[in-house]
Amino acid sequence: MRFDFIPNFSIGHVIPWRRTLEMMREQTSVVEQADFTTAWFTEHHFAHNGFLNAPPNPIQMCTHIAAHCRKIRVGTCPVVLPDWHPLRVAEDAAMLDNMTLGRFDFGVAKGINERQTIQFNRNADRRDNSKVMRLYQESLDVILKAWTNEAFTHKGEFYQFPEPGWKETNRFFQPLDSRYHADDGEYKAMYVHPRPFQQPHPPLWLMSNAPPTFELAGSRGWGVIGMASAPKRMLACWQPYRDARSKATGVDVALGEGVGVCTSFYVGETMEEAARTIRPAVNAYYELLGGSRPMGEWTKHGYLDIDEQMTPEIERMDWFDFLNSRGIIMVGDADFVIEKIALSREAINLDHLVLMQQYIGVPYEKILASLHRLIEHVVPVFGTQSGASNHA
Repeated sequence: MRFDFIPNFSIGHVIPWRRTLEMMREQTSVVEQADFTTAWFTEHHFAHNGFLNAPPNPIQMCTHIAAHCRKIRVGTCPVVLPDWHPLRVAEDAAMLDNMTLGRFDFGVAKGINERQTIQFNRNADRRDNSKVMRLYQESLDVILKAWTNEAFTHKGEFYQFPEPGWKETNRFFQPLDSRYHADDGEYKAMYVHPRPFQQPHPPLWLMSNAPPTFELAGSRGWGVIGMASAPKRMLACWQPYRDARSKATGVDVALGEGVGVCTSFYVGETMEEAARTIRPAVNAYYELLGGSRPMGEWTKHGYLDIDEQMTPEIERMDWFDFLNSRGIIMVGDADFVIEKIALSREAINLDHLVLMQQYIGVPYEKILASLHRLIEHVVPVFGTQSGASNHA
């Protein structure tokens, strides 16, 4: 099984970033020694209260970790493309790919409706979801064009490259290269450097739980990482991905190939210790999330399986019992976590887990102890894809 990891970044705590970086390096070093494939780094901004106190720049965070860890891959989970200039992303991500000699996975997403969105780009205001989706798709198109074309041009709804009207006057460019300049010196095409180390570009991963996104990724040969959900909901994404990728490649792709599941875990000393430690954190986190989405995606209704109805029993359950009983989170002793992974492997051919422990108010020492128990007792049951392929 492919085990990936998102290091804990002390959600809900305002602590010095020097300490956060130390903890991220320590956790990544632990999973690197256990032959995990990729350490992923998320993107959040403006955490005045410590909530989602994640790195604001996942490419920069990947660069830092890769400099300290020599074997594990690093990945962006995700770069929220509408909030960035696509040419900057193309340059920075390709530079990281060269710095790591190809140990880089490029994950991107549209992003969710948070206070950060409009601060970077007025066109990125998630309250106009259709517009932001177009911006996201165009930004990704720009990046891929920049990586794969020696003479790059683009004209879309939001961006045009090169910007019309610039004429070269620098004598060091004489004689002008006809690929990039017209006879009168106007800049007509661009070369974006550096080129990625991996060819044609780093493995591309979309972060999504939407079937159309899975289908798009499958048709392009990209990977997808989604948050853990009920089995039928995951299959509703995985099957279109499998069909599209099989059609595009002409090869019968196995169910589960090219897709990963991001899920929260905690391996406790006992079932009782795990529940006692994590129940308050999960309840607090999901109560907070439940009020943040206008369509109820993060209420219990959003986590019910396809054709499943809300019942009084489900209504009475707290978030911890509701999610843990369904395997959407995996919190218990080692045997419990092993059982949950095995069930998913049998039911949906799960073969790629992205594990995280972002819990409000849980001491770092407990987070680290859980990680060590996972590696000692759980991971050996399934094995690791040591030296996993560079491509999704």
